[in-house]
Amino acid sequence: MNSQLKAVVFDMDGVVIDSEFTHYSAICEAMGEEATATFEQFLEHCTGRDEVYAMSRMAELSAMNIAPDDLPKWGERKGKAYARLVGEQARPIPGSVELVLSVAKELPVGLATGSRRHDVESALPVLSGGLLNGVFSSIVTSSEVEAPKPHPQTYMEVVKQLKVQPMECWAIEDSPNGIMSAKAAGLRVIGVLGTNQEADLLGVGAERLVTDLSELSLPILRRWFIEDTGSVSI
Repeated sequence: MNSQLKAVVFDMDGVVIDSEFTHYSAICEAMGEEATATFEQFLEHCTGRDEVYAMSRMAELSAMNIAPDDLPKWGERKGKAYARLVGEQARPIPGSVELVLSVAKELPVGLATGSRRHDVESALPVLSGGLLNGVFSSIVTSSEVEAPKPHPQTYMEVVKQLKVQPMECWAIEDSPNGIMSAKAAGLRVIGVLGTNQEADLLGVGAERLVTDLSELSLPILRRWFIEDTGSVSI
């Protein structure tokens, strides 16, 4: 196993920014009053993949019929709603801004997200006063890939842009679909406990688990990387 850490790739929603309720609110606004699925249902059934999947599942959970032009229409409305709401609600996952900034001083950092490009461009300038804007050496969103998470294409493209090998990277993810995407691309993965259970993240290949990113630092990431461990919860 390669023992030298050369890059760290972060998921965005649930890892860097606490934004799941913002996405849920924006989707509900876009889909209208017929979207009756609860936030709890959204977290359980609609997260960890791209926006089209989330809206399709929201419609299913709300017993809504989808016309051919509904998803593009909802997507446009959702983008506008998210841009407004994230400006009001954006807050980082504890420790995320500090970790990204500290790692970026010594290693390239990437962002691999199932959100669309315009959502990322709306969130980064307002999160913690824009401290992470321009910090990521590579940002790949669902807008740039044909097959979003859990397919490995998102992570494969980030690693390609960072000019490192997949086995030389940590990925930091909070969902089973994200972990599967990173693992299939060849990265090692740290799971962030949030809306998912330990068993769900360990079961798809997370090597370590943390409650949030305040538990991590670059020295810890480097130390863990050289340790040939099985799945460990901390």
